[in-house]
Amino acid sequence: MSDEIDLTSAEVKQAIADAVAEEVKGLKAKNAELIEVNKRLRKQTEIDPSELETVEAERDQLKKQLDEANKLAKKATAELEAANKRLADNEAAFNNSLRDSQLAEALAKAGVTNAVHLKAAKALLAGGLEVVEDGGKRVVMAGDKPLDEFITEWATGDEGSHFVTVPERTGGGATNGTGGRVSKTFGQMTGMERVELRRKNPTEHARLKAEHEAATRNRK
Repeated sequence: MSDEIDLTSAEVKQAIADAVAEEVKGLKAKNAELIEVNKRLRKQTEIDPSELETVEAERDQLKKQLDEANKLAKKATAELEAANKRLADNEAAFNNSLRDSQLAEALAKAGVTNAVHLKAAKALLAGGLEVVEDGGKRVVMAGDKPLDEFITEWATGDEGSHFVTVPERTGGGATNGTGGRVSKTFGQMTGMERVELRRKNPTEHARLKAEHEAATRNRK
């Protein structure tokens, strides 16, 4: 196990603050006491020079210790702030990495396979995503929608469909050959199948999408 102290933990922060506060409190009290003694000695008609010298020496030493305690408090505060900043930077870097990797995966699954289109789509969409905690896990969301759901809808819309690469089809697939109607529900179709259907038969695409959205609302 590492012997390094975790400066970011609440216990360490509180321990440092308590120790510094206690040290400063005691030094201030002792300093005030010596100043009062010094004042009384100065008012006396006869002052023992050796006693006065001792009191002043103690006062100077306490003042030095108080200055050192204040420096220690400032140093501890600066170290805590630096540690918190490093933690925040690492957190942001991890979230950005998670967001970018899951966005690339969702786009590829939706049919954005061309490298140039993929790069452009990531640049376009990344700013609207955020990483949130959900049940102890970090997940990427687009507003109130999970990333996969958002990308699937985007890829079949007016904007996203231009980024999708639709493979040449030689038969089979979503359509069943009966007037352009499909044999799959909207939820069963892949992102590429939805894009292809929208291009070839926008009316059927709109019908299936409306049915799917209605069914989704009814389940909520």
